[in-house]
Amino acid sequence: MKVSGSVWFVYGVAVLVTFVIGLLAFSVFVLSKVFGSSSPEPSPPAPEVVQAQPSAAPTPVARTSAAQVLEVRSVVADPRQLVLIVATPVGCAQNLRAVAFAEGAGAVAVRVTQQTSTGCRWQRKPVLATAKAPIADRTLLVNGTPWTRTDSGRYQQALRASTS
Repeated sequence: MKVSGSVWFVYGVAVLVTFVIGLLAFSVFVLSKVFGSSSPEPSPPAPEVVQAQPSAAPTPVARTSAAQVLEVRSVVADPRQLVLIVATPVGCAQNLRAVAFAEGAGAVAVRVTQQTSTGCRWQRKPVLATAKAPIADRTLLVNGTPWTRTDSGRYQQALRASTS
């Protein structure tokens, strides 16, 4: 089978045109990188460098710690909820939180935490904890301390130090 010369000529012209277009595109790319664009973009202002000065008084650092629970009360409207009265520093506490993190047939474990700073007065403050199921007569473990329900519906610490 004989291929005519005109097919090879068209093929050669197509390859030559593709090469020239690629060469022009590459040349434009290189020239734009060398000479840049016609309208330069404004560069962002350099940030000011400020030298740190030591402060006269150290800044108090907040740390997360377990809150001291003073009293536990049940919520009449919802048998899954408890109000925990905790000792917290006035104006120095953040993120006071009570979370029921583990539940079983006989006990509910609650963790009460807060972020505190040092050198503050203490106050009593309520925080709400909600269990998945009604608490009923289950023992509460609040920050590792067991609390049991009394006949009156209030809670008391199950283990107390004797004063004798």
